[in-house]
Formats: sequence, C-alpha cells, structure tokens
Amino acid sequence: MVNATADVGPQSVRLAGQGQTTITPSAVTERSAAEVPATRPARMVSAPQGHFSVSKAVLAKGQHQATTVQVAQQALLQVGRELQSMKRVLAQSLSSQQPAPPSSNDKLAHSQQVIRHTLDSARTQEGRVLDAQLKVQLNGQAGRAFTIPGLNLTRLRHQAEQLRLDFPQAGAVTLQFDPRLDDKQLVRQLDRNLIPLGMRAAATDGGELVFKTTDSAYLQMHQQVLVTGQGHRYPAGQPNQIRLQPEPEGVEDLSISTAHRDGIRQTLSKVNLHLRQVQQSLDDIKAYQAQLAQQMEQQLERLGTQGDVAAAEGRLSHLSAQFSGGFSATYQAITAQANVHRHTVVALLRS
Repeated sequence: MVNATADVGPQSVRLAGQGQTTITPSAVTERSAAEVPATRPARMVSAPQGHFSVSKAVLAKGQHQATTVQVAQQALLQVGRELQSMKRVLAQSLSSQQPAPPSSNDKLAHSQQVIRHTLDSARTQEGRVLDAQLKVQLNGQAGRAFTIPGLNLTRLRHQAEQLRLDFPQAGAVTLQFDPRLDDKQLVRQLDRNLIPLGMRAAATDGGELVFKTTDSAYLQMHQQVLVTGQGHRYPAGQPNQIRLQPEPEGVEDLSISTAHRDGIRQTLSKVNLHLRQVQQSLDDIKAYQAQLAQQMEQQLERLGTQGDVAAAEGRLSHLSAQFSGGFSATYQAITAQANVHRHTVVALLRS
C-alpha cells in the first residue's frame, strides 16, 4: 500500500452554544508526490513553513463529528414532530374548556414514549448525541444533573449529622455535616467521595447540592436514591427512598397534567420550551456544518489552483479510504447539509 499526505493548515471548528471543539492535525512524515500515481497532471504547491499534515486520525475525528451531527439532526426532527403533535393535543384540550379525554392522554403518552426512544437510540460509540436539554454532544456522552430534595447546605447548618446516600447501580457515599466546616469544604469533601462512583457534586448560590453523572448512569438509578440520616435532616434507622429531581428538567422528564386548565397551560408552556430547544439545536447544527464546510474548502484552496485542489482531494481520499465514505463523501455530505435552509427545517417540524 502506498501512503501519502497533503500539507494543509490547522483548523478549528466550534459548535454554537457548546464548548470549543478543536481538530488539531498531527505531524506525519512527508513523502514525495511522485510516489502517488496521478490520474491527471497536477502541480502540487508546497505549503508554507509551519503547516501540518493531515493524518488518518484527524480525518477520522472530523468524519465522526460529522456523523454525530447527522444523527443528532435526524433525532431532533423526530422529537420536534412529536412535540408539535403534543402541542396540538394540548391546545385543543385548552380551547374545549374541559378536561382532556382519555384519547388525548393516550396520544400524549405515546408521543412521550417516542421521544424517549428516539433520544435513547440517537447514539454513537461514545454514547447519546443529545443531552436532556437537546444540545448536541460532540465530545463524550451526554451528562445529567440532579438534586436530592431536602439536601441543602443551609438547612440545619449548625446541626452535625452523618448521611449515607445509596445510589442504585452506582454505590454508596457518606456525607458528614460538620458545623466547623464552611460550605466550600463540605462540597469538596462530598465531591471527592463521589469521584469513585463516577459522579461529581457542586453547590448553587442558594446552597442546593447538585450532583452530576453520565446519562447512562442516571438512567440506571431509576431517578431514586436511598438516604439514611440521624434524625435531623432525614429520619434515622431505615433508608428513605427519595426521588431525584432533574436539574434542569429535560424533555424526557416532562410531567403531563391535563386534569385542569392550569395543568394544561403549564404542560403546554413546557412543550413550547422544548420546541425552542429543538430549533436552537438545529440552528447550532447548521452553523457547525457551514463552518466545517467552509474551513475544509479554505484548506484545500490554500494548496494552489483548482487543479491542485482536485489532486489534493484525491490524495486525501486515498489516505482515508479505510474510513466509511472517505474524505470526499464527508466533505460532500457536510456541504449539502450546510445548504439546508432554516424554513425547510421548520416545515419538517410542522409536518
């Protein structure tokens, strides 16, 4: 097999609303262009000093991220359609000025089930591609944050107590409320004890303890924790089963209330919120695809004339042939997706 590389400059891609996602090329050994059989005459222009060579690992990473946003986009469109269906049912129930009939509740429950299944199925090797707030996860799997009702740093602050928290499928941790420690010391102590369980802890300005873990670990807990106290913050003796509170509430945690008009209004308001999250994430994806397509094109143009670009693309395709679709397929797919108009996405959501 003949190995070949093309010299291009470094590139950086950022998804709006997310952290910095950087694709950093690594250096590889240069080889002569004569080693690669050319299908057409082309004059390769030497890259300026300081440029880096595109490696298989970089191509694979870029292609993986392109696949991630494709999977996320399809899932978001499906979630958006189900939310629109729920919105119609709730609006009809609100206008009728009567409690929602059983058939409406069945439709709402079905849409919820489809949404949960869609989000759980939208995965890559790293895990789910969308978090509870429907944001795309380009690096690592989605995480979840939650609180435990009654567990607050300001509650009974001067009362010493030892608490035991048992998380299903994760393990147990002990929290010692010592009045001699300040809030930061207590949080550091709890956070340190949670690390072996694959969890972290932080505190809000109001003293609420917020726990963070992966989405898969959160689902295994079944939204429950067993808390054993010493009779102050929590009863002593038998563990108390407490339901975890998502922070903030995600689309999968949506609680539906159709027994009265206020409940319908509240549910409709939450559905509208999640619809805005869907649209925002679709806009983020479009911006990411446009940036990636533009930067790929700029890197190729730096190599020289149009003939040089074609030759360089052929060499890159040969280099990445072992990856699904190769460089050309990835570039063409990203370019096509970046040209999808916003009104087309909105129309799909409303269909």
